Amino acid sequence: MAKLEIRWRFFFLALPFVIVVGWAIGFSIPYYSISPGDALDTASIITVPHVPPQRYKDSIFMTDVTLTQLTPILWLFDHLASNVTIYPASEIVGNANTSQFSQQQLSQMANAKLAAGVAAFTYLHRFVPKVYGAEVLAVVPGTPAAGVLEPGDLITKVGSYSVTSMETFSAAIRSNSPGAKVKLSVIRQNTSSSSLAFRHRTFTIKLGADPKDPRQAFLGVEFTQGVFYTLPGSIKISTGSIGGPSAGLAFTLQLVQELSHRRFNPNVKVAATGTIAPNGTVGEVGGVPQKAVAVYRAGVRVFLVPAQQVAQARTYVGNKLKIIGVSSLSQAIDIVKRLQSTA
Repeated sequence: MAKLEIRWRFFFLALPFVIVVGWAIGFSIPYYSISPGDALDTASIITVPHVPPQRYKDSIFMTDVTLTQLTPILWLFDHLASNVTIYPASEIVGNANTSQFSQQQLSQMANAKLAAGVAAFTYLHRFVPKVYGAEVLAVVPGTPAAGVLEPGDLITKVGSYSVTSMETFSAAIRSNSPGAKVKLSVIRQNTSSSSLAFRHRTFTIKLGADPKDPRQAFLGVEFTQGVFYTLPGSIKISTGSIGGPSAGLAFTLQLVQELSHRRFNPNVKVAATGTIAPNGTVGEVGGVPQKAVAVYRAGVRVFLVPAQQVAQARTYVGNKLKIIGVSSLSQAIDIVKRLQSTA
């Protein structure tokens, strides 16, 4: 009987332990961690027709971070890690669910590739045609647009109305009545493709009623002023499942080299992070402290970052890297050309 009593005591003590461990491992909590990712040679990512990529290897590196939705036990491990930052989910994904957030990140990457191409061609004084419209930022679940439109879509026409701005888009939707069927002309970039080309799509959608004013027609998208560019040639940038806009500067630097058939500086290798605008302006990005760690681990010793984020970049690496702040593409190129050997 004594043995039996001991076994039952053990069972009742072990059961809560198993439940707690299972909960800690398997259940997500509303927090994300950002940890160092990789520094990737852009020569292995970018393909420019008739340009041998090996000529530009070990020149320009992009960086990324690892984003992890936490469980209680992962929260504990990451909380103790020296180069990991934890954020509430609201600061990372906002109101989006996991699927929506992932789609938004891939859309941002697609836009960053396109902007990099435009900035590179513009820097080299090559003309790039453009089309204006209303860009979809997010699709509201349960609305007429859900399952039809995607973040990154550029709406250029609603029925017979041309869309060239946010105002013309709003007016075109509100010119219809709730329940009306409208044909939308959309430019969509394939976020799963490495190509910078886009497709023209047409959708017919039955409009709903605006929750704030049932007399007004309602589509169900968050939108902003948008523009698409038609790049010459068939440039490809293969990033797989990496999302976000922060590789824009690195892509642009590599594209300028390959399109001009001239390496900036044969004796240096440089990592870069920062968004890129079509006019070459460099913008701030997230995860800069972790990206600096990834750069250092990859053996690269020069890191270009947005001018406002130099101090952030030193958070975990101190003076182990030469960290240089830049505000524009032309400034970044001039700096790389003047750098001394880092080999």
